[in-house]
Amino acid sequence: MLQIMDREREQSLSPLWRMPFRPMFLGAAVWSCIALCLWLAQLRGISVPTVRGGITWHAHEMLFGFAGAVVVGFITTAMQTWTGLRAPTGRPLIALSALWLAARLGYAFAVVPLWLPVVLECGFFLFAAVLAGRRILAVRQWRNLFLIPALIAFAALAAAHWLLPGWQRSAGLVTLLLVTGLITIFGGRVIPFFTARRFQLPQRDKIALLEIGSHITVVALLLAVGFNLPKPLWGWLALALALLQLVRCWRWRPSLIWREPLLWSLHLSYWFIVLGFLMAFLAWTGIAPGLEGGALHAFAVGGIGGMILAMISRVTLGHTGRTLQCPRLMPLAFAALVLAALARIFWAPASNGLLVAVCGWLLGYGLYLYYYAPMLMAPRADGQAG
Repeated sequence: MLQIMDREREQSLSPLWRMPFRPMFLGAAVWSCIALCLWLAQLRGISVPTVRGGITWHAHEMLFGFAGAVVVGFITTAMQTWTGLRAPTGRPLIALSALWLAARLGYAFAVVPLWLPVVLECGFFLFAAVLAGRRILAVRQWRNLFLIPALIAFAALAAAHWLLPGWQRSAGLVTLLLVTGLITIFGGRVIPFFTARRFQLPQRDKIALLEIGSHITVVALLLAVGFNLPKPLWGWLALALALLQLVRCWRWRPSLIWREPLLWSLHLSYWFIVLGFLMAFLAWTGIAPGLEGGALHAFAVGGIGGMILAMISRVTLGHTGRTLQCPRLMPLAFAALVLAALARIFWAPASNGLLVAVCGWLLGYGLYLYYYAPMLMAPRADGQAG
């Protein structure tokens, strides 16, 4: 009887509000394209009246507006699988999405007092922490308990990034590393699983020391950066993470993936994270200080941007009841993100490197929206709930 009532309740909802990944993935993809176009216009000297703009706005929107929305959408959706409890739908999901959208508009328009979008954005992350935390605690799933402080940290960092000018750069860097760290955790769970499942192979047993060492080193790097410990320490921790990720990647059967866009896109994005840690080691230890900007964009564009595109493409297919078959031009979208990352890392921004990077991003996420936006706004193809 309860299943029938749940089914009838869901049928009364627009498909967009039936699972958190739907509005969060859609909003994040659309907003990333809008924000990058506004940022490029400003860099090219095109005046955009009333828009706040600036490097702080650009960094904030890509970290908290784009990546933050996907993190929240992924976590609150996956909670249903992890805990067996229904994911947020209907009014709670509408409220969560409204907080995110209102914060984006508040930050965008300079006429809005800054405190207002800060409060809205903090509310967004804290509400997500409550939605996820209630489910984790209800079933005592301690393995995922770290997600509650992670979401609370997003709220605190979002406020610090705007309201504490002296800590602005540190807040942005910690957030970048926090998102990267979450990718190392969840990527380590799903990439080897997806790869083994696709080729009907047994998943290799994880080496506990390798996995725990990776997670502890991520936390150590976050603390070292957050408390502004000496930069060489950051560098050596980054090197340790690079080596740990190299071993993990090698055990995920990378030789099998090249005919499967939904797999090679995941693996390649993860390798950009390895590259980022190696470049960060060289920059932060003083061996090659000029590589710091490239390292940060290896994380931001290649690692986070590429991983998000690869992951939301696969998750959208699976959670809308479709076969895991890549749409025809999506390999081009994944390749465009690789090109965008390479251009932003190795091509001087003062030349056309930035333009190439932005165009690659717009092509990648534009193709995602072309193929997947209709899926996100339609009922599941298999008629099931979600």
